Amino acid sequence: MFSLICLLAAPLEVRLSSDTLEQGEICYLFVETQEHGLLSLSYRGEPYPLIPLGDSFVAIIGTSYKTDPGRKPIRIKLSQGGSAKEVIDTAIQVVPTKFRKSVITLPASKKGTIDTTNERRKQEEYKTVVEMINAPSEEYYAILPEIFPCPKKISGTYGDERWTGGRKLWHHSGLDFAVPEGTPVLAPCPGRVVMARDTFIRQGTFVILDHGAGVKSLYYHMIERSVDDWDEVEAGDTLGFVGSTGLATGPHLHMSVYINGIAVDPLFWLEQKEPF
Repeated sequence: MFSLICLLAAPLEVRLSSDTLEQGEICYLFVETQEHGLLSLSYRGEPYPLIPLGDSFVAIIGTSYKTDPGRKPIRIKLSQGGSAKEVIDTAIQVVPTKFRKSVITLPASKKGTIDTTNERRKQEEYKTVVEMINAPSEEYYAILPEIFPCPKKISGTYGDERWTGGRKLWHHSGLDFAVPEGTPVLAPCPGRVVMARDTFIRQGTFVILDHGAGVKSLYYHMIERSVDDWDEVEAGDTLGFVGSTGLATGPHLHMSVYINGIAVDPLFWLEQKEPF
């Protein structure tokens, strides 16, 4: 649920969708000004992307299961002639989320996805995906989803501690939908396909969409994909079909959402409507 926070100064109006987030949640920040000048944003003391959107500017700030709880400072500055005309300081407060423990059982045919088999190839594939996740958005399409990518039958939640054979693997960076093989995977909102690949050891057949403003959504383990690199898609377009390729215990869709390289809770993103 969004709670609107407005901060006003003569040349600037700043709106936050919320000033308190659980780990994995998202804050939408809008800035409006009638003044000419250089508008900049810093988050946690570092420059942060501020995207033109109509007559306003927007920043989408994501938190993850890795984000330490506490106060995260935000500064919005309007400069003219090399000096600051107006500065607004605010912050978001990140509070802990209790993530569950999840034990998975891999069939023998999937053991190679987590052991040291083909380790160099796994690392190269992982690096390729991470580089695309961290690449800046080149165009703006949408920042809010319109639909779910498939029926809402959730079997694995964001932030789960994944265990198998008595050892911890990692925290689950996305959302799993337990739907039958062959179920269409739909684009939740407009975007561009920036990566579409087959036969990656862990991701299987997958697609990455860039929605703009640093928002990317990822879809893993498909049996078949329907799109290629640089295709533009609209909400409801078919990206592919659910399968069990890669590191999968059975047919399902794994979906991740990244905000400027931060893995956020896809369910939080999918369930949001207009933030203001």
